[in-house]
Amino acid sequence: MLRTALALAALATVSNANAAFISFTDPTAAYSFVVPVHVSSINVLVMGGGGGGANGHQGGGGAGYLTAGTVAVNGGDTILVKVGAGGTGALGRPDNTITGITAGGISMFGNYLSANGGGVVAGVNMSGQHGSSGGGGACNSGTLGGAGGSGGSSGSYCGAGWGGMPIGNGQGSYAALLALFTQNQITAGAGGAGGTGTHAGGGGAGGILINGAGAAAANGSQSFSGKGGVGYGAGGGAGGFNSSFNSTMRFAGGNGADGLVYIEYVDAPIAKVPEPASLALLGLGVLGVAASRRRRKQ
Repeated sequence: MLRTALALAALATVSNANAAFISFTDPTAAYSFVVPVHVSSINVLVMGGGGGGANGHQGGGGAGYLTAGTVAVNGGDTILVKVGAGGTGALGRPDNTITGITAGGISMFGNYLSANGGGVVAGVNMSGQHGSSGGGGACNSGTLGGAGGSGGSSGSYCGAGWGGMPIGNGQGSYAALLALFTQNQITAGAGGAGGTGTHAGGGGAGGILINGAGAAAANGSQSFSGKGGVGYGAGGGAGGFNSSFNSTMRFAGGNGADGLVYIEYVDAPIAKVPEPASLALLGLGVLGVAASRRRRKQ
């Protein structure tokens, strides 16, 4: 009994000062977020799924768009959460036709915040794909495709040769949005490197990492293809074309990474610390338990 009383006294003085957080990453799940009691304000980051990479010498996938902000809520509210799926990379073909490519899916936090997925190449010799960060540009005849953007930047142009195609546009730096979050380190993932070969594909745009970890988009199907970006919502790498390897095939692009919904409680409940008078009464109770135990032994 004495040990129990002392344990309760210790627990009563502990204050849970750290706000809680939660992340949603599965696009196949139907999430219902229930606001904890006493929470009235939350910071929310929403990122759409990354766009798929094109086949052949086309642009890399754009990252899903990103939005974030502080949301006023009520304890007990139920809010539907949807995570956008990463788009699929285009299929390999013996010509320049682009088939099978899909954009990233939209992510949503109820009716409060939403973010579209990364876009896709709409036709031959078009730009890298747009998104929160842009996909890298491709080369019509060159040895190095452009890298995907990161942290809101646009992709890079074809690094060598001629016939460089346009790049994908980013939404601009979102560093200020990431600064809202303090319980974990939220950072921008790196864009994927551009491909190599006689006609290089672009790299996919980078997404978002939590404490340095997260999803990653897929590379194009060959070792010389464009590489996928790193992080939730990253874009897939373009497949590329290398006539010295295969004179006809435009190789398949990589899939984009699934998106993210991340929440931090701004005003999480804090355990009440007893006032000095309450602590004194609790101490007298502990002493009384000890005295009673001694009398029984006598």
